[in-house]
Amino acid sequence: MNKKNRGEKGFKKFPKQAALIYDKITSVKAQRKLYEDIGIFLSNSIKSGKLLEIGFGAGRVLESVIKNNKNIEIYGIDISNAMVELAKGNIKDTKVNLIEGNIEKTEYKDNFFDTITCTGSFYLWDKPVKSLNEIFRILKKDGNVYLFETYKEYDKKDFKKSLKENLKNENIILKLIGPFFIKKQLSLTYRIKEIEDIIKLSNFKNNFNIEKIKLGNLSIWAKISLKK
Repeated sequence: MNKKNRGEKGFKKFPKQAALIYDKITSVKAQRKLYEDIGIFLSNSIKSGKLLEIGFGAGRVLESVIKNNKNIEIYGIDISNAMVELAKGNIKDTKVNLIEGNIEKTEYKDNFFDTITCTGSFYLWDKPVKSLNEIFRILKKDGNVYLFETYKEYDKKDFKKSLKENLKNENIILKLIGPFFIKKQLSLTYRIKEIEDIIKLSNFKNNFNIEKIKLGNLSIWAKISLKK
């Protein structure tokens, strides 16, 4: 699947009201568990140093990292100004460096970050190879990248059952809006082979691993591990 414009333009213009709806969706119990689990994994992986999250959205993963490890310097870059403002409001009383920008080209110094992560937005990058190479540039030697992404060849029957279970105690609005957003994402996401092909064109081509995992009770996720 090769689209020149995969969705970055739409998110750059993401209106404030849409960001507030997104904030509600990420507050669903199963979604919070997903972000909490990723945050715990990152907290245990990095221990200390600088962490960058790409496309941090409402800031849920960063909230979890901060909660579980106070020794990590938090940075974030998101293409949407509405999301930057939303995340700043959600992450309170903690020093974080959140900016609006595109991971294709950043102002960060070479070899700056110990760990870089992203959850559920890699599939939207218009120039994924260029973006991966920029990540390679700003990542320290022996640094790690963890991309948590959905993939297209998931078990649809299992997904439908698990999603219904996740939403059973939520209000009617979230029961309607939640499935719409996640199904939209799954319609645009890559197949595992496509992800591999993209990585093989980048500077990470010789050091990566892709593992199918369950997050938020949904078996639609892959953990993509890259190393410099």
